[in-house]
Formats: sequence, structure tokens, C-alpha cells
Amino acid sequence: MSTKKPLVKAYIEKELKEKFKDLCDIEKRSESNMIEYLIDKYVKEYEAKQVTPPTKPENININKSKGVIAGDNNGTVKVK
Repeated sequence: MSTKKPLVKAYIEKELKEKFKDLCDIEKRSESNMIEYLIDKYVKEYEAKQVTPPTKPENININKSKGVIAGDNNGTVKVK
């Protein structure tokens, strides 16, 4: 079957390959389909664990000579 998807290739131990083949048969998936499923699942789980870094708030000014100055409605905090 022809596909335009990129190829993923790995070298694994023979015993692991045989076990993988058995699991694919049990799940009624091709090896290629199972690999795609497992990679997709891993990436989604990994991304779900990641914390999105906060964006720099507008009221924080970083000046190398003066340190960090953070201001809000309640005043200004200087950190050197």
C-alpha cells in the first residue's frame, strides 16, 4: 500500500519484536498502525503533562542595570 506519511524506523531486540507482533495480532492492528497509535498516545500524554509557560505580563519591566521592576495597581516591587 502506498502512503505519503513519513517513515519511522527502529532497531529492537528479536524477542521484543515477537512480543510486539503478538500484541498487534491480539489488538487486530498492523504493526505500522500500532506504532502510529502508540506514538500518538505517548505524545498526547506528554503534552497533557506540560505546563504552558506564562507570557510576560505587560507590567513587568526587566532592566539589567536596575533588576526587575513589577508594578500593579497596588504599587511597585523592585527586585535586584
